[in-house]
Amino acid sequence: MATLASTELSLYRIDVDTYHRLAEAGALEGMDVELLDGLLVDKDSAREDPVHRIDIGTYHRMGATGAFEGKRIELLEGLIVEMSAKSTAHIRVVSRLMKHFVATPDLWVQVQDPIEAAYDCEPEPDLVVGGHEPFGEQLLRCPPLVIEVSVTTHWLDRSKKTKLYAAADIPNYWLVDVPGRAVEVRTQPGPHGYERCDVYGEGDRVPSPLEGVSDLDVAALLDDVA
Repeated sequence: MATLASTELSLYRIDVDTYHRLAEAGALEGMDVELLDGLLVDKDSAREDPVHRIDIGTYHRMGATGAFEGKRIELLEGLIVEMSAKSTAHIRVVSRLMKHFVATPDLWVQVQDPIEAAYDCEPEPDLVVGGHEPFGEQLLRCPPLVIEVSVTTHWLDRSKKTKLYAAADIPNYWLVDVPGRAVEVRTQPGPHGYERCDVYGEGDRVPSPLEGVSDLDVAALLDDVA
């Protein structure tokens, strides 16, 4: 069998008790899987990567059992992925971004909450700015702006998430590069990612893509943040 570490994503692993809890609750119904090294693996799989992929419906059924309570995880490409711990720098930048956008009425702003990006992807961006509140039990889909704050997660935010957000036709994706002291603005989503990426450094203001929202001062955003 191929190594279970065949993906560069930091996969979330469950213990035997959690596995039994999910099975008894019916969350694994219809899945011919077994637990190996903390991962759900397709039985008798000849694939190079035998780790079982799930869709959003299954992810929600698993979550409804309480098995993921208190866990920092998200669903990417059908895999349950661990989210990195929040540093002081990360918290400060996210808080400043939130303050910048919530000052505008009639915008829906959510922080580190899920959006529906594909049938097997439910990422939790650091900040999402939507034109309206989600309807009923639905999650936001295709919001006008998604922002990720990168302190140590540059690879994930520039590769996997860039492709994911572009495929979801999200028109504006901002990546705040804290160590690089810059904001990367990706626009014009297409089948192979975003066609345009503009980088704004300290001394620049990031043009707002939303009516009624002021441009973002990069120096002020990153002031006193190491």
